[in-house]
Amino acid sequence: MADKKKQSAVQRLFGVGPYGSALSVGLLFVAVLLARETPGGWMPISQMTKTVALNVGVVGAFLLVWWSVKTLKPKERGQRLCNEGPFRYVRHPLYASFLSWFDFGFAIYLGHWAFVAWALSLHPLWHWLIRKEEREMELQFGKAWRDYASQTGRFLPRLISSSGTDK
Repeated sequence: MADKKKQSAVQRLFGVGPYGSALSVGLLFVAVLLARETPGGWMPISQMTKTVALNVGVVGAFLLVWWSVKTLKPKERGQRLCNEGPFRYVRHPLYASFLSWFDFGFAIYLGHWAFVAWALSLHPLWHWLIRKEEREMELQFGKAWRDYASQTGRFLPRLISSSGTDK
């Protein structure tokens, strides 16, 4: 019984993060292989541009992670519905920090269209992975979760409200 409780605490703290990260790294390996096989796919951008893109991605990701952890402490994850700080704009700002900041900065830094395709492919993958977490949140918080989800995007801010939770 203690193992199940401990396991659920670990799941509550990290969610699909470890599994999604492993899949993301696996896809990055595929992008590396694709880049090796398509030498014409290198982007004609300067090293300075690459460095700036990487730094913007890293700093943007770090700031969003910091803001997220400051707003919703790890011990509170899965315990309360948070709709303030970055959670006011996206439901999963920790995942968004990597999907919307770091991965694109890294892809530009690597300088091949295969890496940009990799970064773009992560969004639908993570949308699929996150469904279980969102079902659990809906079970736990009911209408409050559905209302919140209709006002916010998963990883990018929603520009228009909707009645569904698929953004």
